[in-house]
Amino acid sequence: MEHSEVKSENARNVILSYNDNVYYVNGVNVQIQEGAKKIKAVFHTKRAADNTIQDLDIDITQGTYDILMEYAKLDKPESIMVLQIEGTSTKWCLMSEDWLKNQLPTVTCSGYIV
Repeated sequence: MEHSEVKSENARNVILSYNDNVYYVNGVNVQIQEGAKKIKAVFHTKRAADNTIQDLDIDITQGTYDILMEYAKLDKPESIMVLQIEGTSTKWCLMSEDWLKNQLPTVTCSGYIV
């Protein structure tokens, strides 16, 4: 069985580090195929360095998918997820938007959703 889904109604801010670039994520489409070890995901992004809009096709694990789903369910709009995907390794953390703005007072932050 194969299907695609998009989750956005409870979406929050996501910053993605992938292949030595930083991106602001504004959407993720996931294609789930039963029995597959990897899940196909398309991250709709804007590259932080030059604002280039780019779709990134990334194979993610079930664990990464689960983390994204739980994050989308959180009822904390001030939360920002920082997600780093390098090869087969995924790391993530959550932080407060207010905390981030206080750390970088000269940087303007705009919202992006997953």
